[in-house]
Amino acid sequence: MTDSNDGTPPPPYGQVPNPYGQAPFGSSYPPAPAPYGQPGYGQPGYGAAVDPDKRPGTVTAAGIITLVFAGLTLLISIVGAIGLFAAKDDVVREIRKEPTFDDIGNPDDVVTFLVVLVVVLAIWCVVAMVLAVLAMRRSNVARILLVISSVVTALLSLLAITSLISFVSLAAAVTVTVLLFVGGASEWYARKRARPNLPV
Repeated sequence: MTDSNDGTPPPPYGQVPNPYGQAPFGSSYPPAPAPYGQPGYGQPGYGAAVDPDKRPGTVTAAGIITLVFAGLTLLISIVGAIGLFAAKDDVVREIRKEPTFDDIGNPDDVVTFLVVLVVVLAIWCVVAMVLAVLAMRRSNVARILLVISSVVTALLSLLAITSLISFVSLAAAVTVTVLLFVGGASEWYARKRARPNLPV
């Protein structure tokens, strides 16, 4: 006796083919395709998991934010240093016009102090950018140093919070600090310490 639709014999009495890809024991029926388009065992996509060594997006975001803001600050510092050197006499003249000139001290010393301050700021920016790159390359030491740099930046920004620039730098510093500890960042760096030979 055959089935009237496709000519194949019906299953033995009391047995029904498994619709989920497994044929009954001793049956010659081909397995039915997996329902809802799900891949079967051993097929691509079955049991796929996220690579635990993949860099978290939060670490990448922290590195990019650092590179952008440190790069802009470095550019401003370079322009400021060039301006101080080029217009030193004008700056000294303006300082002498101040009513509190006697409290300020020697104008030349003030300009020198400003130049040194700008140079230190530029070096700090370069160091922060290097730390950001190393942190994205899974250096936990660079991550910790970058967090310290961000915290110091946040504290200095609080001293001049009345300006918009200080508010932006404060927000960026806090964001970088938080991103380096969330989204699986701590676990990612911890696995690096546990497996020192792990390729980056």
